Amino acid sequence: MLKNFTLLYVENNEEAIETFLSAFKEHFKAIFIARNGDEAMSIFESSHPDILLCEIQIPDINSFEMIERMRATDPNLPVIINSVFSDTPLLLQSIALHVDNYILKPTDIEVMLKALEKAARVLNLEKSLVRSHRMMQTIIDEIPDPIMYIELDFSVSMMNKAAKELGGEDVNALLPKCYKISNTTSGACADGSPLCPIEHVSKTKKPSTQRHIHTDKKGKKHHIDVDARPIFDSEGAVVAYLEIRRDISNYLDVQNQLLHETKKLTHISMHDSLTHLPNRRLLADRINHAIDRKTRTGGEFAIFFIDLDHFKEINDTLGHLIGDQLLIHVAKRIRQMTRKGDTVARNGGDEFVLLIDDGISKNHFTTVAEKILQLFKTPFLIQDTEVYSACSIGISIFPQDGETAETLLNHADIAMYASKEAGRQQFAFYSPALV
Repeated sequence: MLKNFTLLYVENNEEAIETFLSAFKEHFKAIFIARNGDEAMSIFESSHPDILLCEIQIPDINSFEMIERMRATDPNLPVIINSVFSDTPLLLQSIALHVDNYILKPTDIEVMLKALEKAARVLNLEKSLVRSHRMMQTIIDEIPDPIMYIELDFSVSMMNKAAKELGGEDVNALLPKCYKISNTTSGACADGSPLCPIEHVSKTKKPSTQRHIHTDKKGKKHHIDVDARPIFDSEGAVVAYLEIRRDISNYLDVQNQLLHETKKLTHISMHDSLTHLPNRRLLADRINHAIDRKTRTGGEFAIFFIDLDHFKEINDTLGHLIGDQLLIHVAKRIRQMTRKGDTVARNGGDEFVLLIDDGISKNHFTTVAEKILQLFKTPFLIQDTEVYSACSIGISIFPQDGETAETLLNHADIAMYASKEAGRQQFAFYSPALV
């Protein structure tokens, strides 16, 4: 164990030096001998020995002052005093300096060996801790999220590179407070903040995550998830906290963009690309909702199947671009006459479907049909051309004409063809006699 360490032996008694070297020379990696204070300090500064063994009564040297000077450079330096003197003042001075051991002369080799091995064990533990700390520091420095090991008084005893890059007025202090380490001008995680996750963990002894909005020095807002977890000792008491901060601003931006794109795609899948009216899929959904609602509450609603008359002739004579514009103008006029709870949909081609909810009576639906026919009395102005059009309408009513969306649409379609056969530009209600 001692073979990995070097020793500085401060002694002016040649017999003591010879005896010690005879017993321990092979135990150490190296043993440096100093016979006075100047020599001891010179060896200490140049060779940095791991352990100090010294006599306290050497001419021209105050051993306690020497120990203090060495400890100022290396606070963890193990110090063993080997002296013939056992005066109380000397012992008290040794205790005040936290000397590791005090061995009286004549020296018992076994006692000295045990003291030296104990010092070596302490050094091994300290070096192991240093290695562990460095390894841990190396590991956490590779993690992009700020990480802090926080003591009970909110002081940070360890942090990674990302935490240091947060800035803050005390980031370079020996033990900065966690709420001072932040590149923010506003936001939570300030001393006494009700959103402080550490305070929540201290009360509950459970992990806590708080969402903070921080504003950096450039005025940019950041959404931060501050995750805090308790560190327990062997008896279950909280001795420290681990805090990890994650800037989720980019994630939220992407999430919002995806939601926007999802809504956009959903709208496209549910609406006609030309007129932007609900398509067949959304129409069926609206009809099914109306069926469910009326089944619970009672009442009627009507399906109007609207087909443009002679639309093929308009396409053939004026062209498909004019035909498409006519469909857009027709959709706009029908939509303008309907109420908020009604649905106007394009069923395909030159077919439109109108769902009129909360109909009072058949007379009400008749009035609506007449208004639709009236919409076509005024020509449509398309590319400086007046285009005349008309329509035929078939109407089915829930629940008397059907109790499913498919049946109601089919019966309204049958009624629409009946109005065409009767001369067009009119409407007809479904009746079993039409089949």
